[in-house]
Amino acid sequence: MMKRDLIVFEHERFELTGYDVWMTAGEIANLFGVTIMKVRGIIRSIARDLAVNINMVSKYELLENGYKDELYNLEGIIAVSYYIENGLVWDFRHWICDCITRRRERAMVLYL
Repeated sequence: MMKRDLIVFEHERFELTGYDVWMTAGEIANLFGVTIMKVRGIIRSIARDLAVNINMVSKYELLENGYKDELYNLEGIIAVSYYIENGLVWDFRHWICDCITRRRERAMVLYL
């Protein structure tokens, strides 16, 4: 099992456990306060609508019992958040935007 980082909601705020974020549908559902079936339905919608190339934002992790679990990176998690409407997810999207805009001390490189 690989080491991976998560987004967690603790003490009324979101936090990253590191910078290599990969989460399962169940972890995403838990983060956003929805059911795992809702997250899986959204992921199917995203793949069907081609909003995000799901193969670029997901990978499989081999579990100890021999089964595989699908993981989604930060881009996939953000895409899922735009298909859910609740206060916690709105806070998540604001947090993501804040994280991007407050890092002014780092140089930002844009490729056009």
